[in-house]
Amino acid sequence: MKKFFAFIMVLLITISIAFIKTSYKDNLKYVSKDKIVFIPLDTRPVSLQNVEILAKAGGKELLVPPMDALDDYKKKGNQDMIYNWLKGSVERPDVSAIIISTNQFISGGLIASRNYMNDINYKESLERLKEIIGLSGDKRLLLISIMPQVSPVLYQQDTIYVQNRVNIDYYNQIKKAISESDTKTLQKLKSNMPSYLFNYMNVIASEVLINEDIASNLKPNVTFTIGLDDTTMKSMLKYSYDDLKTAIKGYKNVYMLHGADEISMMTVAKILNEENDLKPSYKIVYEESGDKNSYLPFEGGTVKEITEEKIDYIGGMELQDAKNIIYIHMHKNYKTGIKNVVSKYKISGQNFGVADVAKTNGGDKDLVEKILKDKLITSVDAYSGWNTPSNSIGTVVAELSVKSYIDAIKDKKDFEDMQKYYYAFTFIRYADDYIYQSIVRDMMQNWAKSNGFNSDNLTNKSEADEVLKEKMKPYLDMLMSIYADCGIKIKGADVEYPWNRMFEIKIAPIMD
Repeated sequence: MKKFFAFIMVLLITISIAFIKTSYKDNLKYVSKDKIVFIPLDTRPVSLQNVEILAKAGGKELLVPPMDALDDYKKKGNQDMIYNWLKGSVERPDVSAIIISTNQFISGGLIASRNYMNDINYKESLERLKEIIGLSGDKRLLLISIMPQVSPVLYQQDTIYVQNRVNIDYYNQIKKAISESDTKTLQKLKSNMPSYLFNYMNVIASEVLINEDIASNLKPNVTFTIGLDDTTMKSMLKYSYDDLKTAIKGYKNVYMLHGADEISMMTVAKILNEENDLKPSYKIVYEESGDKNSYLPFEGGTVKEITEEKIDYIGGMELQDAKNIIYIHMHKNYKTGIKNVVSKYKISGQNFGVADVAKTNGGDKDLVEKILKDKLITSVDAYSGWNTPSNSIGTVVAELSVKSYIDAIKDKKDFEDMQKYYYAFTFIRYADDYIYQSIVRDMMQNWAKSNGFNSDNLTNKSEADEVLKEKMKPYLDMLMSIYADCGIKIKGADVEYPWNRMFEIKIAPIMD
């Protein structure tokens, strides 16, 4: 008997040693591929937290680098840390897809990509990116590049940065010098131009060259998406975007979209649709017939163009009897109430989403208050009214796509878990787009001004967070109560400023 137990002990030890020696990959051999490696555009909630929640609503988990490797407002990300982290992550067998923001990987984040100094070594970064693509094997890999507006350009488009002969000539000269590594010509141009204009032209020219290089070297399993940040139709940024479009015309697996921050959410929806061979259908409803051809603030395309390209990007299609209705709300105090609109179009179990683009940087208070008063939380399946029209429209397209996916889930527990995260996402949209952006943000900025604080450079963030919690609380309590009346239990919601500024907040719902 002693010999038998001794044999068993030796056997167990041998198995343990063998297990210890087994590689990390072998340990994960039979793990389901439910993870997505994710390098975010930046660390704002719209680019990271909200993408994570929407991914969980689709049954996916995002693998993200440590926060100290990523950007933090004006502090750029650490490209070396991100590169090394990716090398150890893209080969994991439990990863089904990889999303990489080239702005973060190459420049250190969206804000960092607005300074040409952060793109000087872009050729070295592109070589690293090609290495990561090689290591990823045949996994689905999606690259996202945002062509950034450069502060304070957005507010001076009609004066300094418009498309004219002089600016176009500057742009072409700088682009040629960068492509040829002609530092002598670049230095000469720099000395002959105002510093802000040189930075601007250098940034947009570098972005065109970076994106041309990436687009021309794509493997079949790699998709490349290029977004256009806030702009106007006659800006030099729009000129460079059109220049790039001409240069890469005909390349496969390349998408060019208006917008920026929402593209990561749309990419999660795209992955879910591709992996499950889904093609969600949409019907676009405009409030007035002429709305579709309108050019809204901060956009380089019509409402129709923007909406249709986003539906196409996630793998959707337009149908008259579609599963998803996307309602484009453009007019404040519109004569037809939202309850009547929902009743008119949501007649056969469709999902109904509202893209609230009646104003920028916040939802239409009258519209949202009617949704809440009539307790339409579960009738209006998706809502978004934040920042620019592209941001709002793209978010609703992604939301409805994920909702369609959840609707088809047969397992009760999986369905309930995914639906919980989906409702957490919708709660954030009302709390952020309506409560903060349309009501509380003005209160907070007035508080900062009256106390001598800079709302764009909070040196007293902890104090600001406490005041924010106090001012948000009654509105969040009201919203949680309405969700409860609609059968959705939310126990609480933490709120803070993610960066040292008051433009956006981070809201973390505590689900039951």
